[in-house]
Amino acid sequence: MLLQFCQKISSLKSDRGSINAAGALVGVVVTSLIGGVAASSAGNAIPMAHDSAAQQNAAQIATAQGLARIMDGTFIDLAGLESEGYLPPFRAAAGPRRFATQPGARGACFVVVSRSATGKHFFTTDLIPAPEPLNDDTETGCLTGNQVQTMMRSLDAAVTS
Repeated sequence: MLLQFCQKISSLKSDRGSINAAGALVGVVVTSLIGGVAASSAGNAIPMAHDSAAQQNAAQIATAQGLARIMDGTFIDLAGLESEGYLPPFRAAAGPRRFATQPGARGACFVVVSRSATGKHFFTTDLIPAPEPLNDDTETGCLTGNQVQTMMRSLDAAVTS
C-alpha cells in the first residue's frame, strides 16, 4: 500500500523533476489538515493538563501528610509540612498557591484541596488517596463542609487577586 502511494506521488512529478501545481496543492491540503487536527487537539489538551497538575499537587501533599503521620504520629498543617521538610518551601515567585491542607481534630485525619487553572477543585483525604473532583456538596469525612468550602474560597481568592 505504501509502495502504491509512493508511485502515485511520483506520478505527480513533472518530467523536469520539479513539483507541478497539482503536487503543490496536495502538499498544501495535507499540511492544513495536519495543522487543523493539531490545533483542535491542543485546545482540549491544555485544560486536561491543568487539571492533571492540580491532581498531582493534591497527591503530593497527601504523600507528605502520610510521611508526617509516619514520622510524627499525626497529620499537620501546610506550614508544618514545609517547616518539617516533608514539602519543599513554597516560592512566591511561582505564582499563587493553588493548594491547601488542613488536619482534622487532633491530627487524626486531613483534607487537601487543590485548584486547577481551569477553576476546578480536587481533594484527597487520608481515606481517599486518589484525587477526586470537589463539589459544593462533597463530604470528606474529616472536616465539616464549611471548613472545606473555606479552603476552596481561599484558593479562589489567592488566584484571582
